[in-house]
Amino acid sequence: MKRRLGWRHVSRETLAEHLGRVDIIAAEAIGDTSIYRCLEAGEESIAVSLGNGQGDGLIIEVSLEIPAALERRRAGSNSPLDE
Repeated sequence: MKRRLGWRHVSRETLAEHLGRVDIIAAEAIGDTSIYRCLEAGEESIAVSLGNGQGDGLIIEVSLEIPAALERRRAGSNSPLDE
């Protein structure tokens, strides 16, 4: 399985909504910047409250890319390839 990483720049309100609906696994503050490791329905994310005085933040989402199932044909009397 392959992991995908995506991020988006968000407002303070959107960041607060995100933090309100997820389970916060870990949090740390570095100066005015706060970093949160979050989990929601098996999906992991990192939320960053930027200490730039504008009240904005980042949400970094980590997801697993599950490959599509392969169809395999069986050799036998029901197989259309036997004709």
